[in-house]
Amino acid sequence: MENISKQVISLEEKRVVGYVLKPLIDYKSLARVGYIIVDEESEQEYFLKNENIVNISDNLLIDSISNLEYMPESDELRKHIISDTGEDLGTISSFMFVNRKLRKIITDKCEIDSKYVREIGRDILLISLKRKKRSFPRFEKEDIKVEIMESEISVPPVINLSPNYYIGKVAVKTLLGFNNELIIREGEKVSKAILDKAKKHNKINQLFFIIK
Repeated sequence: MENISKQVISLEEKRVVGYVLKPLIDYKSLARVGYIIVDEESEQEYFLKNENIVNISDNLLIDSISNLEYMPESDELRKHIISDTGEDLGTISSFMFVNRKLRKIITDKCEIDSKYVREIGRDILLISLKRKKRSFPRFEKEDIKVEIMESEISVPPVINLSPNYYIGKVAVKTLLGFNNELIIREGEKVSKAILDKAKKHNKINQLFFIIK
């Protein structure tokens, strides 16, 4: 996803105020309205509007920390995609934009052009397959790593365990998130901060399979 994990730097305070966690989508206009920013120290999430971004290059620049707005936890990446014919198209994993407009929605099963979006609910995004009487290209298992995200990915069953199960266990291999951001190193013990980061990068299932 574009700009994920880039540092956010305040020009007024002259310091790093966090990093880009994910874009925030206005499903009515199918456009990116800004980004959700995470403060690494407090792990607090904030909303940064497009109009408050000064520049985006290797880093994302803002005028001041005051440009960041408090943002409760967002759930747009958790929406499930269902077609109007009842076909299960997966859960949203990332987005693709062109000039801030949402071009494609990427799930753990396929890519969907935004023009096929029909209705948006709290948990479900409904896609119309009747518009052009077509289905969406499915990823082969060997293509998922390349097409969905840069870091290693698998599609295990959903794991729902208490956080206490993970804390203190040791990773037998290194786990990376979006844009190869480090979540945990081989041999490192799982802490609450590491567990929270794995959840934010949708990597909790992968974490389950690499700890002992």
